[in-house]
Amino acid sequence: MAFRVAHTKIEPVPHRRPGKRKDYLAWLHTLPCVVTGQSVVEAAHVSFSAPWHGHYGRAKGTKAPDRFALPLCKSEHDRQHSMNERAYWDSVGINPHELANTLFGIFSDYDEYEATERAKSRILSGLAVSERLPSRDLA
Repeated sequence: MAFRVAHTKIEPVPHRRPGKRKDYLAWLHTLPCVVTGQSVVEAAHVSFSAPWHGHYGRAKGTKAPDRFALPLCKSEHDRQHSMNERAYWDSVGINPHELANTLFGIFSDYDEYEATERAKSRILSGLAVSERLPSRDLA
């Protein structure tokens, strides 16, 4: 007896774009750069898709959802846009979708003060592990 395997679509594609989160983007500006640790940052949206992490890319003429934005200093944000984005994140050793989901979860789960402290701790821990933690001597 032969069995027929039905074709199923594995990756659901959302039909509606998520709303903008100005409160989240403003909060990101209070965090250090995830690559350098500098304190003046811009919200850098990750535009390439990663369905496993809930990111389906961006539609024509639109930005990626705000939950997939990360704090980057201006020079790193410019660098992110000057090359293949996936290659950029690989070069700095960061999974941007995983980190973005982590920061958005922290923002969603705690009051502003505690969320900020937890997010800064997570970012600085990542910088320490990758040996990119800024020296206190430079301050």
